[in-house]
Amino acid sequence: MNVNDSEKINHLLKEGGLSRTENQEDANLIIVNSCAVREKAQEKIFSFIGRLRKDQKVVVSGCVAQSEKDNILKRNGNVDFVMGTHQFYQINEIINDYILKSKKGTKTTFRQTWSETVPDAMARNNKYTGFISIMEGCNNFCTYCIVPFTRGREKYRPFKNVMDEVDYLTNKGFREIVLLGQNVNSWKDSDNNISFPILLEKIAENDKVKWIRFITSYPGYYESELIDVMKRNRNIARHVHFPAQSGSTRILRKMGRNYSRQKYMEIISKFKSEIPDISFSSDFIVGFPGETDSDFEYTLSLVRKVKYDSIFSFVYSPRKFTKAASVADTIPISVKKGRLKALQELQKEIQLSYHESLIGRNVEVMVTGKNPRKIGELLGRTESYKIVNFVGEHKPGIFINVKIEHFGPYSLRGTTVI
Repeated sequence: MNVNDSEKINHLLKEGGLSRTENQEDANLIIVNSCAVREKAQEKIFSFIGRLRKDQKVVVSGCVAQSEKDNILKRNGNVDFVMGTHQFYQINEIINDYILKSKKGTKTTFRQTWSETVPDAMARNNKYTGFISIMEGCNNFCTYCIVPFTRGREKYRPFKNVMDEVDYLTNKGFREIVLLGQNVNSWKDSDNNISFPILLEKIAENDKVKWIRFITSYPGYYESELIDVMKRNRNIARHVHFPAQSGSTRILRKMGRNYSRQKYMEIISKFKSEIPDISFSSDFIVGFPGETDSDFEYTLSLVRKVKYDSIFSFVYSPRKFTKAASVADTIPISVKKGRLKALQELQKEIQLSYHESLIGRNVEVMVTGKNPRKIGELLGRTESYKIVNFVGEHKPGIFINVKIEHFGPYSLRGTTVI
């Protein structure tokens, strides 16, 4: 979502007559697009801002801008403007009314309607994967999550606008489409009675799309129709990011998640029975207030049962405004770190075992570019986001087959199949 917001800002700035420099030191204006989902990410923003030159104009945008507002101007004297998550479309107006006049200010008001901005192909992060925002915000108010306070309530992009952007990108040669939203599978177009599974099916009819993805999915919204649509359409990637957060139903309730461990596993089982080659990734929080050793063991057992392709795991980080932030956190940091290490070691073992099973097999890979660490090598990724290293002269965005010959816990290495 942040990458796509940055693409939109880049597009609008180009329309406003500005040009982008790849060298930070050459910039007159620096826009820092921020994330507030964890405390560590937020502190990195402040550290980065503190290292910028005093003669450079600085705009802080995104979720930290939304949550901290005037505090940013007070804390960082070299910040010129604070732009919330719903104001990026006003960037040129902000530059003209504030930056060029050396005035400081903030704009962080939530809007209730969708603001349509489609970045042109040249403003995109790359020329083969197209990010398309279809909804924004969240109505769930999970007790640990700051998203409703930084992105607001759920807003859904009209069906026609989504399809128009899909057509635009595929006509420009983009082969992978990624649908974005905080709760992407809750998207709907009520005026036309179109649900998320129907949207997926319509996009899948475009034979120019090789892989269709969607992130992030909320387990509480799953329905059989979505699985049926994925089963029928092979260009919907056989990979789902499906954040569990915990394997303990007791902790899930404390988190405000509206599903149980049993319900989560029922959905996983349904996917695997209907689409045997499906793979999953997930998010996990360890050390949530009240988490016992038994609760954590439930998380480990869930990871063993599902056998995720990858996970993103973090120690619980209290976030401003959230309900959980007011709950006493009595778990020692040493215990939290120990649990995180145990979870990550288990996942490492699972990935090693799976990667070993790929030795000698040909896998389809989308080329993503040169390996920055090894001259002459390219990088690519599989349908399930596995990183593959190989030698070749292929352009980014091309799909090739690679025979896997070596493996590690986090990447694979092979030879292109002619």
